[in-house]
Amino acid sequence: MNMSTMEQLARWYSTGETISAARWRIFARVEGQGEPLLMLHGFPTAGFDYARLIPLLRHRYRCITFDFLGFGFSQKPRPHAYSLFEQADIAEAVAAHFGLTQPTLLTHDMGNSVTLELLKRGRLDVRRVVMLNGSVLLRYYRPVLLQRLLLHPVVGPALTALRLVGRAGFGRQFAGVFAQPPPADEIDAFWALVAHHDGARIYDRLIQYLNERKVHELAWLEALARHRAPLTVVWGQRDPVSVQQIAQAVLERRPDARYVPLAEVGHYPQWEAPEAVAKAVTEG
Repeated sequence: MNMSTMEQLARWYSTGETISAARWRIFARVEGQGEPLLMLHGFPTAGFDYARLIPLLRHRYRCITFDFLGFGFSQKPRPHAYSLFEQADIAEAVAAHFGLTQPTLLTHDMGNSVTLELLKRGRLDVRRVVMLNGSVLLRYYRPVLLQRLLLHPVVGPALTALRLVGRAGFGRQFAGVFAQPPPADEIDAFWALVAHHDGARIYDRLIQYLNERKVHELAWLEALARHRAPLTVVWGQRDPVSVQQIAQAVLERRPDARYVPLAEVGHYPQWEAPEAVAKAVTEG
């Protein structure tokens, strides 16, 4: 009998652990054996984004996922100024906690910016990078309405303080970034990750990472251009937020990169087309 997505999420949680990383309580999970594969998720969800992909990789990779500070099952301090730099500290701490040596980084959305900061620092010996859809160049970024409202310095805090962001509004906006809208039980699971530990109250704070990206994106892209780790770019071509021009901008800076365009896929390739992503990871 197939489990519902909410049941899968409950099992995911029960097979993970909470660790101390950069002084915070961070939910992490390890599955599989082999080469280390550190998986960095995006806004607004969590490491569960990779739940469909890991069964296809665990025979070859030791798959390590974790929820960034403020996301999923990790600690969600309030008030707190959430920063990509702190998230990079946490990623380094997670890698140290699990004794990762020369991990491959599989990264998506906000996780892409964290990855670029990790490459810029150069403290983590990265074997390879597999990059999924993410707006690493804001010139081409196309935010959905809820993202624009949350970014507003007055409207965003008001939305969260008054608890005006709920499952219905989230579901309408979130479903739109997929090539085919997910069924209701999948939206329920993604919303549960946002809402856990009263996370909807910090939704406007979490998205402020885009302002950091605006300042640092060119330095981060330069670090990507200089880094020696092989790069694979896997991009859903029907993503309305992180559009194809962003992938092309990355490829211009790394003409040596392998490019895997996915024609009928939106913003979440690891959820929408896990078999294609697994193939790109294992064949790269």
